[in-house]
Amino acid sequence: MIDIKKFIDARKQLKLSQVTLSDGICTQATLSKLENHQQIPAFDIMVALCERLGITLNDIFPIKISKRQNEDLLCHAVTSLGYQNLSDFDKYMYNLDGQLLGIFEVGKYQIMQYFAAVIWRKDDRQAKRLIKQIDIGSLSLAQQYAFYAVTLQYYYHLGRLDAAQEIFEDLKKYKQMILSGKYSIFHAITMYLLSQYQLLVKNYRYAMTLAAEAIDQAAKNNSTYFLDNLFWLMIEANDTWESQSFVVNEMIKNARVIAKMHGNEEILNKIEQRQGVK
Repeated sequence: MIDIKKFIDARKQLKLSQVTLSDGICTQATLSKLENHQQIPAFDIMVALCERLGITLNDIFPIKISKRQNEDLLCHAVTSLGYQNLSDFDKYMYNLDGQLLGIFEVGKYQIMQYFAAVIWRKDDRQAKRLIKQIDIGSLSLAQQYAFYAVTLQYYYHLGRLDAAQEIFEDLKKYKQMILSGKYSIFHAITMYLLSQYQLLVKNYRYAMTLAAEAIDQAAKNNSTYFLDNLFWLMIEANDTWESQSFVVNEMIKNARVIAKMHGNEEILNKIEQRQGVK
């Protein structure tokens, strides 16, 4: 159970108004809902608010966990991200203790935060804060690819199209290394976001090519990370030209089965809306 009183006491002790505390992190309405027990904000927002108050999540989520339990939570959070299950992801990330993370776990933790801020929440302020925090030099090569793939999407969202395209061209040079390297969640993130970017810039055929390569890579490594999203991306790209309906229907079936397995509500809702329209 979250200790809202401790949170409010910390704010009042620093003589910060809700407007001042939330500035640059979230809206005042979001903070008000938290303090009135109406809604817990996204994990990244909670971390930023606590940092500004000089407290930690552990101070207001009084759950004591072991290092082993913390490692398990991180693994579950990774799986939830790969499955695009936002509710599970937030649950695991809230219970994680960042201070118990080892040096090789911090990069994974930060990339997941960054992905959630940019791709799921479209939170530009949070993304900007996280970019400054992440030490790119300390990341593994696969994590660096994922970081730049998320940044590509971030720049596109901001309208910095030249910067986004420059990152895409750079990552494109390393595509074979990404596809042939030891598979991880970061390879899946990178290939999915590269495919998604090509869909955004209306390069539909190349978007399908990248998505198909990503699906093949996942299959070879017996992974389902992002598979439902990749199938849905191919469906959207297929809609831009004449395509055999049975092929599209088969991809819809695949996307639905995997989305149900993952608990990916976004894809399930999109499939339902599509079939409702048609």
